Amino acid sequence: MTSSEATQRRGVRIPRKLWVLAVIVILIALLVGAQNSTVLFPQMTSYRLVDERTIAVTVGAAPCSWTRVTNVAESGTDVRIRVETLPCPIPLPQTDALDLRELTVSLANDLGNRKVTDAQGHAIPMRPAGS
Repeated sequence: MTSSEATQRRGVRIPRKLWVLAVIVILIALLVGAQNSTVLFPQMTSYRLVDERTIAVTVGAAPCSWTRVTNVAESGTDVRIRVETLPCPIPLPQTDALDLRELTVSLANDLGNRKVTDAQGHAIPMRPAGS
């Protein structure tokens, strides 16, 4: 066996630092993904009418998270709201309790009698005034 054949038979060796980096990236991804089931699309519990062109949506999101309205699609019959959240990874034991946050949504037209839904089309109930 020649030296070039021996070189071809050895596989490509991946440096140890690259393996360690890959393991760290995978662990961080698992922490973010496992922190809460609402990582991407949090639960919208209700909405209230601020004025005819503004509503406030109540969202249950993980503590220590960044939550925002990412899309509002209006049609003649409904208003679809997409909310996304990105929690910060907390590698300590925690409760499953969600923080309720109110996000303001500005509409292009008056809400009127259109129904408010989440991005998947599930209706979001209106919270009565004063509650």
